[in-house]
Amino acid sequence: MKTRGSFSQRKFQSLSPSAQVKALDKLASVLEKALAGGEPASELTSHVLECVSWMAEPVPENVLRLSQDLASAATTREAQLAITRFKSSLGQSFKDNQIPLKREDGPRFADLNTLERAGKVILILDNLRSAFNVGSIFRSAECLGLGRIWLCGVTATPNDHALRKTARGTASRIDWSHFEETAEAVKQARAEGYRVYALETSAQAESVFAEDFQLPLALVLGNESLGISDEILSLCDRTVCLPVQGWKNSLNVAVACAVCAYQIVFGCPSGH
Repeated sequence: MKTRGSFSQRKFQSLSPSAQVKALDKLASVLEKALAGGEPASELTSHVLECVSWMAEPVPENVLRLSQDLASAATTREAQLAITRFKSSLGQSFKDNQIPLKREDGPRFADLNTLERAGKVILILDNLRSAFNVGSIFRSAECLGLGRIWLCGVTATPNDHALRKTARGTASRIDWSHFEETAEAVKQARAEGYRVYALETSAQAESVFAEDFQLPLALVLGNESLGISDEILSLCDRTVCLPVQGWKNSLNVAVACAVCAYQIVFGCPSGH
């Protein structure tokens, strides 16, 4: 069975019903990539519809829905959503790195003031456990134009395959360094004149939406389970937090990083 290409009617009909659905799944994946990449996809679409027409009755409902949705799709978006519905009906879930993205990456005409602010921010990652979280942080940092990321202790580096998957091409675009100890990174930041903030859930922490962030600054992000150690907190100038109003007391570290970093760059009360 080929991942790409086409099936003759004889070959397709020689497959068992379950194998025919698997073949359609693979063809749908090829079609999805072609649509995301802006490639001509009419021939692939026609072949998927042709394969469905060769299936013996009763045709599975999810396959009929795929055929109907693709046949009526007036836009690339509608076709992509049709494929997603089909794959979901097969019990498939999607990781971030498995979802084809619209390719419009490239230079941006950023606001010079916010770009200057972003360049004065260092992220210090204190023993983050998940390479996927670190990759997500790289992606957010690159989108914002942040200056540097310092990876400490067991935190994955861009040499890690899982990190690169989640970073989606941004790992090579951020200036990063690795430190064996987080304390070493914090002391280095202070020596370079950076004010150091810890992002941590604490009764004494100021909300990031009320904090008057002073630049240049370094933002310390802690381990997903253990948080930031008391030793590192004692080395920081300020502790800030993201207010929560639900049952869970904190956000995923990569999400929290993105929210806080955007507030630093775009939402500083006094514009320092």
